Amino acid sequence: MNNKTIVALLAVALVVSLTGTIMSVSEISKVGGQWMVISGAVTSSATDTGNTTLEILANVGLNVDDTTIDFLSGYVNSTQAVAILDSSGTNITDWLNSTGSPFTNFADTSHRLNNTGSTPVNVTVSMDKDNAEHWLCGQSGATCPGDNAMVQVKALDTTSACIDGEVNTYTEVADYDSKSTVLLCTNFKPTDGSDTLETLYQLTLPQEAPTGTVTAVFTYTVEAI
Repeated sequence: MNNKTIVALLAVALVVSLTGTIMSVSEISKVGGQWMVISGAVTSSATDTGNTTLEILANVGLNVDDTTIDFLSGYVNSTQAVAILDSSGTNITDWLNSTGSPFTNFADTSHRLNNTGSTPVNVTVSMDKDNAEHWLCGQSGATCPGDNAMVQVKALDTTSACIDGEVNTYTEVADYDSKSTVLLCTNFKPTDGSDTLETLYQLTLPQEAPTGTVTAVFTYTVEAI
């Protein structure tokens, strides 16, 4: 899987101030045979500034450590118009295995994203197919008459990696005739130990979808902030 990355440049200006110091000068004079101490101080000062420029390069990187989600082999319950396949396992509905029993979970449930760069990034995801019917019904267009095919995505942030929040409820990435790019995570941290993010998918699979194995590719894109 190819991951697109965008490198951003950040500039920081540092101002250095130079401040003069106040000096005291003492001298001793002898007047009329007596010793007297006469003191004085320099009261003037000078201030000026200098500029220092620092250019910071954003090292952007992303790995998908777990690249596969497998919804296994099954079929839509014949009494229902659609089945719901939720990779988190919390909402699997009317998706039956070869013996007619409902699924309760899946073996491969998520993609695991790892910010391997040195800078915070925004993370988006998009699908390679034209729309949900293109993937689930075999081709783009009204091939599943119910017009209810759908693909949704959400992020699971267990390491507090998204500083400004993540999409934590299922959000549509494709319906029966269109698709979109979803912003999954805003300000994804690069700090080791808190730089991973899980992405899960929910499919609405129409009863009339043809048999066979269907595969879609999801591209995650990171952009330096």
